[in-house]
Amino acid sequence: MKIRGYRVELGEIESVLAGLPGVAQAVVELRGDRLVAYLGHPDAESRPDAARLRETLRALLPDYMIPSRYVWLATLPLKSHGKVDRAALPDPGGEPAGEAEYTPPATPMEEAVTAIWAGVLGVPRVGALDDFFELGGHSLLAMQVVARMRAVAPERRITIMDLFRHPTVRELGRLAEQGEDGPRRLLHRLTPDRPTTDTLVCAPYGGGSAVIYKPLADALPDGWALFSIAVPGHELGEQARPLDEVAAECVQEILANVTGPLTLYGHCGLGVMLTVEIARALEAAGREVDAVYLGGIFPFARVKTRLSRIAGAWSELTDRLRSDQLWANALQAAGLDVDELGRDQLTLVIDNRRKGTKEAERYFTRLFEEGAEPLRAPIISVAGDRDPATEFYQERFREWHLLTDVTGVAVLDEAGHFFVKYRAEELAEILTSTHQAIAEGQPERLSRTDRSTWWLHGVSVRTPADRPPADRPPAGRSPVFRTAEEPGGGPRPSMRRFGLVAVGQLVSIIGSALTEFAIPVWIYTTIGSLVSFALLAVLGLVPGMLVSPLAGALVDRLDRRRVLLAGDIGAGGTQLTFGILLWTGNLQTWHVYPLLALLSVALTFQRLAYTSAIPQLVPKRFLGHANGVMQMATGTAQLVVPLVAVGLMAVIGIDGILVIDVVSYVLAVGVVLVTRFPKTMAATRRESIGTEILHGLRYSWGNRGFRGMLGFFAVLNVFLSPLFLMISPLVLAFAGVPEVGRVSFAGGLGAFVGGLAMTAWGGPRRRRLRGVLTATLALSVACLVTGVRADLTLIAAGAFGMSLCLTLVNGIYATIIQVKVPQRFHGRVIALNTLVAWSTLPIGFGLVAPYGASVFEPLLAPDGPLAGTVGAVIGIGAGRGIGFMYVCFALAIATIALVSTRVRALARFDEEVPDAVPDDLIGFESVRNRR
Repeated sequence: MKIRGYRVELGEIESVLAGLPGVAQAVVELRGDRLVAYLGHPDAESRPDAARLRETLRALLPDYMIPSRYVWLATLPLKSHGKVDRAALPDPGGEPAGEAEYTPPATPMEEAVTAIWAGVLGVPRVGALDDFFELGGHSLLAMQVVARMRAVAPERRITIMDLFRHPTVRELGRLAEQGEDGPRRLLHRLTPDRPTTDTLVCAPYGGGSAVIYKPLADALPDGWALFSIAVPGHELGEQARPLDEVAAECVQEILANVTGPLTLYGHCGLGVMLTVEIARALEAAGREVDAVYLGGIFPFARVKTRLSRIAGAWSELTDRLRSDQLWANALQAAGLDVDELGRDQLTLVIDNRRKGTKEAERYFTRLFEEGAEPLRAPIISVAGDRDPATEFYQERFREWHLLTDVTGVAVLDEAGHFFVKYRAEELAEILTSTHQAIAEGQPERLSRTDRSTWWLHGVSVRTPADRPPADRPPAGRSPVFRTAEEPGGGPRPSMRRFGLVAVGQLVSIIGSALTEFAIPVWIYTTIGSLVSFALLAVLGLVPGMLVSPLAGALVDRLDRRRVLLAGDIGAGGTQLTFGILLWTGNLQTWHVYPLLALLSVALTFQRLAYTSAIPQLVPKRFLGHANGVMQMATGTAQLVVPLVAVGLMAVIGIDGILVIDVVSYVLAVGVVLVTRFPKTMAATRRESIGTEILHGLRYSWGNRGFRGMLGFFAVLNVFLSPLFLMISPLVLAFAGVPEVGRVSFAGGLGAFVGGLAMTAWGGPRRRRLRGVLTATLALSVACLVTGVRADLTLIAAGAFGMSLCLTLVNGIYATIIQVKVPQRFHGRVIALNTLVAWSTLPIGFGLVAPYGASVFEPLLAPDGPLAGTVGAVIGIGAGRGIGFMYVCFALAIATIALVSTRVRALARFDEEVPDAVPDDLIGFESVRNRR
């Protein structure tokens, strides 16, 4: 079961409790949202009190597995067969809240606080000296207390950190009445007040409270103190302050209050920025810093080119449109337990993440352009092995040479992005030992072993000779410096190098898109065969789909440049062969089929090699923008290609379009031939496509809800795919090729608008599969509109609606995967769903579309059986049978959606399929089970 976002086995808690002194029997129950321990021992004098039990359990169990209530019985009730009778266990509500002597509240404020605590904790009575956390409180309940405290003490800004520092009713009541002595501090000590030799100062991620480091504080050795930074604006009701002001105040507090060895840690964008600024200011003030640890991120920057500015403006627009729900889905997929956040707190986290991401990009861009005085302290990255944000950590940790001469990277096995919460013990080991091993010249003692749950992956030392000259800032060069332990040779990644290859590939993609649009239309208008038209669609899809697992494996193992070159030559050669046959008058219809199959295979290799090579070509700090530029350029090209293609067909015909395509591939091949690829990391799969599909089958097939969803999409595609294919024949039945282009443009525009709608909306918050079914009903209406009349405006409107609704269906489905499947398994589930969905396309394209049309067309002929009935509504003559097929299939799609609302696996999907547990918890359990 899930407790506070964690998967919990009650039997594990019971076995630990039963092994404690003074506990003869133990049973744990979930009552409401709290764990209650029922303990049995006949001798009341031998029973440990609740405080002692909690203290003992903290050393044996994670915090979320410690019961909040303890009920003692002389013996636990048993059934006749000897098992515990759980139904006979008493209600814990009648038990005292704690075993300490009850002290009544002494002031009206204390009375108000006790009432709030009693309501939040679900206990009948709270004393003035009771400790919130010993009564079973935790961070989620603390947020509820803080929200209610604002109503009784609006003049005092009580925060979650205040509750952690003042955990009794009396202390919190006094704070609410009198406020704090002296100015409000930013640094808060989370470790006990004990003698220490070393200090760790931690900065939270954007929107994170200072309290997020409490598990890390509990895991630190006794000789360490931890101070966490309460960033202004991270608590509800607080006013945010500029980064430099916060950093300056933190530096003042450190200089005034922290002595001895000092280590800094920052997590994600804001935490990393703040930590770097504090480190720079401390060293400028003469304060030594032993090490700077930066987790969950590497420096990223904006490219300042004309195209990137256009892409940046588009990115700014989509960021403004991007809904909070999309942010929440992404954060949940990354591992943030949004169930532990109230709605207001989640909104605050999202707002801080929005601002923090942009601020971090501006900050690092400025550092790369202007340079920075190197720190004396080493910078050690902390990366989760499964965190997409720290992908390519094997190489990217050297980018911190921007700020220091010594860099390293420690890797947490199976960890995601929010490992601060779930891997506190290992993080404590990393932060207290890694820099010492590097300083002592013994980093190898932290190398990976078979039993390692974390390891030091590498250390890079930059010599003064490697530094950029003082009068030449490093804006145009990669911050990857060659050292003895890293491979040399090859050119450096650069945006210019990427731009050359990207332009060549984009030109060839546009050329292929022109021919892919023009050839089927040309074939259909030439021979008038729907079977040939549909077969072309199948051959353009299936060979590439079948070869993609092999292509992916070869791309991962071979030189990307050579594979890309082979794909370009194969595709260009295929188009050249097609052109020669056409230009010499020797082209026959059957020639087109094998050529189109070969083109499908070649394009698969080209696409996979190119996307895999982008991280190899681009300085990885610019990778996000490079991908954004390519998506924008490719999407725009796909949108306008139908209009351009019909214009070209009218002017130069299919012969001229093939010439353009062949020339585009000559350009693409030439660019790749003259461009050397850097010897840096390219994108690779953790698993092959085949392995992903197999694991996805294992993951999905055991869940009735996912099985039902797979079946729904498989059946839907049988009826839907022919309708997207038959739009061109539907239009050509009464109009010409230019009209086909305009209708195709309307369809592309619908997909574009649907994407913007999903960005601004984010999909349903709760009943997501119901949203899929609703969008499918709307899709059926659009299909109906497309076929109901031989009217170009109606068909264009229908095509627009079909693409828009399909984009919404796919977008909502993507949010289901984000929320219901742990992030590390997304690729597996998507690979399986894609296989199932695509497996039905040959049926829809190759069988249903052509043969269905051949059945429907005679029915709506002028003398056909339905000419006087259905024909009176939708018309008769050429193409009206295809229109009738749209109407019938629209009704079939609507029926599928409506029937699905009565199928329990789909109707109850949102309630019965639980949200995914945090990704880092999956990793934590994986590591724990391996021990």
